[in-house]
Amino acid sequence: MSRTRRIFIRCALGALLAAAGAPGQGLGQRSLYFTVEDGEKLITGLKEQNFRLYEDGRPVSFRLAEPETSVAVTILVEYSQASGLYLNDIVTAFRELIDAAPEGNWYSLATYSQELQIHQDFTRLKGEVRSAFDGLGQPFWGEVNTYDAVYEILEKLEFLDRRKVIVLIGSGLNTLSRHTMGDVERKVEAASVNIFVMGAGTLLRGQYDAYLDSMSRMTLLQSEAFLNMLAKKTGGQAFFPRFETAYRDIAQTIFTMLNCQYRILYESRARPDNRFHRLKLEAWDPQNPQKKYTVRVREGWRWR
Repeated sequence: MSRTRRIFIRCALGALLAAAGAPGQGLGQRSLYFTVEDGEKLITGLKEQNFRLYEDGRPVSFRLAEPETSVAVTILVEYSQASGLYLNDIVTAFRELIDAAPEGNWYSLATYSQELQIHQDFTRLKGEVRSAFDGLGQPFWGEVNTYDAVYEILEKLEFLDRRKVIVLIGSGLNTLSRHTMGDVERKVEAASVNIFVMGAGTLLRGQYDAYLDSMSRMTLLQSEAFLNMLAKKTGGQAFFPRFETAYRDIAQTIFTMLNCQYRILYESRARPDNRFHRLKLEAWDPQNPQKKYTVRVREGWRWR
């Protein structure tokens, strides 16, 4: 066989194998934001060698990167006639959040009842977001379609190419959504976003708790489970205070956590198979390798 023909065959075979292997290739570089905690203390200053990352149980190579300093924060607020029992919670939580919000980020405001409404697109001016909220007036609709609102806001944020955070202020209750909880769970598994929750309903969890019947208590537990799922899936946190005065500390905690987040870049080996691929991230004390920290990180990704 001539040398020219051998080269031709080698090149053709290489191209064929590359084409055959393409579906099995991963989806490229992914960005992962997370916090490291020791009890209630946030741990900063760890190095790359203090972490170990797994995808579907297999070790994955990664590198620590500087977090993007400008965060796109979407404030998603339940605002319905049905929210009357805890509307003070919602207003207080929003005001404390916008007061605690640092300059330099991008902020937007959306509310939901029967449908999702965008009241303020992303702006660096917190005053514009506050003014948009103050101009809402009385709620008009009586529905609380939380599942639809979360699903739709995730769709709107899909193509925003920056560090994204949603702060949801609401009860988690749901009335007439077209989407199911399962729909939202699958959507959030595919979304590159951290979700934090300021749970409304302090009176229901505190003063009125003893007067709730078993059905009402079950509904409240289900709503909290939904909000916890959003946070856990994305590496955020859900807060359910028993007193309205706690919202100030919660707002400050959220922005402190964002400020203390690490960022990892890694090459995913997962294929776009619409399956959930689980992540595990370990961190330990550099002075005591036997002591492992808690890592608040998303559970994994659903590749589409």
